[in-house]
Amino acid sequence: MKTTYLTGVLLGLSLFGVAHAQIGGQAAADVGAGQKRAAACFACHGEEGVSKIPGTPHLAGQERSYLESALRAYRDGRTRQNPTMNAMAQPLSDQDIVNIAAYFNLLNRPTDDRSMAEHIATTARLQPVASVAVGETNAHVGSPANTADAEAPRSAATSARSGAEVYQAHCSACHAPGLAGAPRAGDQAAWQPRIAQGEATLVQHALQGLKAMPPRGACGQCSDDEIKSAVAHLMTMAE
Repeated sequence: MKTTYLTGVLLGLSLFGVAHAQIGGQAAADVGAGQKRAAACFACHGEEGVSKIPGTPHLAGQERSYLESALRAYRDGRTRQNPTMNAMAQPLSDQDIVNIAAYFNLLNRPTDDRSMAEHIATTARLQPVASVAVGETNAHVGSPANTADAEAPRSAATSARSGAEVYQAHCSACHAPGLAGAPRAGDQAAWQPRIAQGEATLVQHALQGLKAMPPRGACGQCSDDEIKSAVAHLMTMAE
């Protein structure tokens, strides 16, 4: 089950005819446009602004002024240096930054009166806590040998997703539109020099990260085989 307070926030803005939200005297923001522009952020920070990746901050409810300042600093690249964030922020316009900041800020305004802390706690409770190893006579759900780490790569025993499924869920946000220098899916001119490096090299890049692409494409739960399948799928799309 996925919480849906975000839908309520955006629906509320729509019902009251507020296409642009102005909060606390700050610049008018198009929250809907911010949601679309922030799509590339979801792989790491979550669509609802609650990250599932250790060490990656939650953005839901952060002050607009702070988020705007941080994005401008990443875009400038002098005071905030992070290869992934610098590349992601580089193409953002001033209005994009205002819109994205407003979008994540509004995620702290749930329609069910829950606090952000309560929402994060609920999200944590809904994560898988155990896995069952079928065929093992002494498998106990919740035992140390079978307890699943929600952020660990998927094991070989777990049913692997196809390359197309992994691409759609984790890679398309950047590779479909070609964000932050990512080669667009299906663009033969962009992919052929990369394909010429060999599949093993491309898989290594995907696993370890390269330039703006974070390690494992920010999919901490993807197994090595799933990453390899996603790479193969992208290569096939460019044939």
